[in-house]
Amino acid sequence: MLTIKSRSHEYTVEEFASLREALASVAGGERALFLVDRRLAELHGAELHPLLPAERTVQVEATEQHKSFEALTPLFLELLQRGLKRDGVIVVLGGGVLQDIGCFIASVLFRGVRWELLPTTLLAQADSCIGSKSSINIGPYKNQIGTFYPPHRVVVPGGVLATLPWDEIRSGLGEVIKLQLLAGEVGFRELMHDLQDVRSQPPVLSKWVARSMAVKQPYIEADEFDRGIRNLLNYGHTFGHAYESATHFGIPHGIAVILGVLTATHLSARLGLVPTGHYRELKTLLTPWYEPYGTQLQTAPRDAIFRAIQQDKKNTGQTVNCILTRGFGRMEKLPVALAADIVPAVNHFIENEVAVG
Repeated sequence: MLTIKSRSHEYTVEEFASLREALASVAGGERALFLVDRRLAELHGAELHPLLPAERTVQVEATEQHKSFEALTPLFLELLQRGLKRDGVIVVLGGGVLQDIGCFIASVLFRGVRWELLPTTLLAQADSCIGSKSSINIGPYKNQIGTFYPPHRVVVPGGVLATLPWDEIRSGLGEVIKLQLLAGEVGFRELMHDLQDVRSQPPVLSKWVARSMAVKQPYIEADEFDRGIRNLLNYGHTFGHAYESATHFGIPHGIAVILGVLTATHLSARLGLVPTGHYRELKTLLTPWYEPYGTQLQTAPRDAIFRAIQQDKKNTGQTVNCILTRGFGRMEKLPVALAADIVPAVNHFIENEVAVG
């Protein structure tokens, strides 16, 4: 069991073998209401049905379009209509999108209500389930509204990973790869070795869920509100979020992060921060983990990409605050000129560096 420190409250991360065991452990009894990813409910209906009372279960279409400020009003109303009170518990079952929705609702309803999280995707288990943040879209702007409000407990159903589609696994691995690049060369190369057999040996994923949390924990405990060192966790995200937005989320988040990491490393090499050979090696190693989404990136409107980069909440004016790299485990936050440096670097990356599968 892992314990995460937060200014709001400490919370634990506990692993269970199955979704049924994890769900049976949640708190609240009859005071609990369940927010459930509709797709998860369809895939695991037989397992979930006996443990999810219909009158206290709300299914949610877990898409970026539903993770919007405009789409939340019906959810608030349904929870209230189903009898959620100040002393109740919201139990969230799903991936990162539903986590954002549940966290935001729990943080503002009654000025804060207890919530517990059962992350059911690799992306959520390895990365977003710890860290306190919620991010909600508004109109065309991604993740511009949010709060810091950690779950009161995270319950990880390890066995569910074996049921995920391959692209969901790859999307989760995008964040795992990013975290190991932050940790240093040894962990990254061990990960690359393990991933050679990940399709035939899915249990290896649980190892990297734990290793990823271990990398992330000191960042979020030292800088819970993302004002300093925690910014380094955004390596690849300025570009990755722009690629997601410009393709209308046609590129899954973690795969967009891989493309964003390569873009940030390519830019770092152009600025003389890291040898070109470092970028070339990463490109060779990571290309299999984003193909064939290079096609979608190459057809995405460039003006939409640059508009999203400029509107990123970490930026000001014509300067973009990028997390760049000087090598394994050596990431820095640096201001970069949008027109002079980022536009030509991104154009070159998309036109010349993205392999099309």
